[in-house]
Amino acid sequence: MNKQLVITALGAFSLGFGGGYIVFFEPSPAPLVPAMQPAPSSDAQLVTHPPQLAALPESPQTAVKKQQPPPATDTPEVAPEQPQGAANSTSDIDTLRRELAAAKQTIATYKHILDAPSDMEAELKERFTNQERDEAWAYEVETKVSDFVYSQGLAYKIKLDTAQCKQTVCRLQFSAQEDVELDPRDDWHNIQNTLMEQPWWQQFHRTNSRSSEAGLNLWVERLPPSS
Repeated sequence: MNKQLVITALGAFSLGFGGGYIVFFEPSPAPLVPAMQPAPSSDAQLVTHPPQLAALPESPQTAVKKQQPPPATDTPEVAPEQPQGAANSTSDIDTLRRELAAAKQTIATYKHILDAPSDMEAELKERFTNQERDEAWAYEVETKVSDFVYSQGLAYKIKLDTAQCKQTVCRLQFSAQEDVELDPRDDWHNIQNTLMEQPWWQQFHRTNSRSSEAGLNLWVERLPPSS
């Protein structure tokens, strides 16, 4: 009986030693240890994870603000180039000025020609200078010309400046009253026509007239009286 106990004990010892050897030498996986992460503080949680709010629809003003371009940086200002249309306008103005200057020169030339005495005017002036005065005839004509201004109702706009007669030639000068403007082509022309329609005017066979804004100048001549 003792022998059986010894054998049993040896067997148990062998099994225990062998199992322990297997357990001891068998590789075992490394234990999984979860990584320890520091717990975030309450302040970090507030900053990092703000409370999620429901998205609100964007207002038109907010959308417009988003579409606005970024503010311009400070860059040196560059003078804008002159548009082509402005250059053309300047050229047109210069051309018009040159044309106006040329037109003024032309007008001055024609005015000088018109103001210059014609051959008839020069001839009548010379005769007037060389003639003696026929007192009776000269006074009669001068009086009729003076009466013409009042009889035709023209005294409010014209006045007789000169009425001088010699033997056959008379010099007559009319001018506008103060603050009265008369057109040389219309007003003075009509006055001259009215004057030439007078019965006593029919004795003159030659007439030289020149009208301007200043007035109306006439040189007239009758036929020499028969001897």
